[in-house]
Amino acid sequence: MKRELNYFAFLGVLSFGYFIGIVFPDIDQGFQSLLGHRSIITHSILLPYLLYNYFKKKNNLTPLKTIFVAGIYLGIGLHLAADLYPKGWTGYALIKLPFNIDIGGLSPIWIAVNAGVSLFLASAYLNQLTKRKLYWISYLVIALIVGLTYADEEPHNNDSIIGTFLFLLFATFIYSKIKYRNLITQKESEKKKKVEKKSNFFFSDSLLIFLGVLILLFVIVVSEM
Repeated sequence: MKRELNYFAFLGVLSFGYFIGIVFPDIDQGFQSLLGHRSIITHSILLPYLLYNYFKKKNNLTPLKTIFVAGIYLGIGLHLAADLYPKGWTGYALIKLPFNIDIGGLSPIWIAVNAGVSLFLASAYLNQLTKRKLYWISYLVIALIVGLTYADEEPHNNDSIIGTFLFLLFATFIYSKIKYRNLITQKESEKKKKVEKKSNFFFSDSLLIFLGVLILLFVIVVSEM
């Protein structure tokens, strides 16, 4: 992944991944008897996580494939940020286990954690690939344009959705840049195989990162119940 990304390919692949990430969670509506709407399988980071590790295991993790996965994370993060604001935490709003069994009051927690982690990993993978500001700015611009459009088309709580998405987008982006910069500084003198552990570092660290964010989001959600 040393080769510089082609800018126009970057834009196309990121946007395509973003679209996939936005629409993927709701494919469970075609399998409601088995999965239930807002399935715990589709409304999570599972798809991009498995895809990234599949490419990595096959030694076929190219820069564009990494950007594709980052785009999926970005889309899922936006979709889940919107799902934090249903009309009420009942019925279709709840996260479902297989065979349409809901997890009740744990639903907003699940959605909030997965939204935050998804957006964090999207920006983390981008930071791994390039240091060029053009790519970072383009990433944020695309995220904002699509995010604002998506939130505006939601039937209710539009301001809350875009506010939560913007907060998570910029908080995770800034934090990932700080963490990656510190990691590179620490690893400069180490062997390449140790440097490759950075993606695992990002993933394992992410749940701790969003503990504070989760509390904030949970308070917002509970206040609207």
